[in-house]
Amino acid sequence: MRFRPLFVLLALVVAQVFLCGCFSEEPHNISRSYDYSLGIRTATPIENVTLLIPIPTCGDRPALGPVPITAEFYDPDNDFHSSYPLRIPDHYTLAVIPIDGRYYLQLTAPFMDPAEPVSMIYHNYTFLAGDLRPDIVPQMINTLHPLGNESLFSPKQNLTLTAGSPEAVRTSGAYNPRGYSYSYIVPVYAYYENGTRVDISSSMHGSNEWDAGFDGGGLNQYSDRYHLTVTGEPQGWMPAEGEVTAGRGVYEEWQFAPSSTSGSGE
Repeated sequence: MRFRPLFVLLALVVAQVFLCGCFSEEPHNISRSYDYSLGIRTATPIENVTLLIPIPTCGDRPALGPVPITAEFYDPDNDFHSSYPLRIPDHYTLAVIPIDGRYYLQLTAPFMDPAEPVSMIYHNYTFLAGDLRPDIVPQMINTLHPLGNESLFSPKQNLTLTAGSPEAVRTSGAYNPRGYSYSYIVPVYAYYENGTRVDISSSMHGSNEWDAGFDGGGLNQYSDRYHLTVTGEPQGWMPAEGEVTAGRGVYEEWQFAPSSTSGSGE
């Protein structure tokens, strides 16, 4: 029993360290994540299919954050997709090709059946650090200014501010429920025969998350999405309607490093 006071003292020290960590307002458990989805559905069977689908690009390369996008990226056996639904029928041929300096996913197939839609979901989570350090902020996603800094669908044509503005996003822990948004159109190419309706949609978003205090924390994000519905015979290149939203969530002063570029292209 002579060890009991020492045991109690040790337990108190451990509890104090734990509680200090829990109640500390300093950000900790900092992480980032990227999500990307693609869906293609047809109302009736179609034949001799060729589609050119915009994919996320970061700078001058096809990439989702730090992950390069190649044809293998869409392989059902890729470990990225092991726990998510991925349906790209075997009779599809896929390639990532450049057109006028932009990258597209080319899908060709002798036919597409309504019972076998194309569907994929990709998720990438990166734990950055347990505690905030000077080198962590540049590795976070630039969700406030993603244009020119982060992965987005391109080319964006007729980019128009439709709600809010980057300057209106509040910092110092304020919650920004809507952020700001741009509308745009992005060209999609479709050719097929004997179809009545085809829906093509794709989306992606990036987010940062951290803990602070005992039961608090923060999250901010940006998103980009577009959709095209083709009815009757396709017309080659067609404008899909898109929207990019940024500046949603909580922003703290420590997130704003001197450089506005993100480390996602590492």
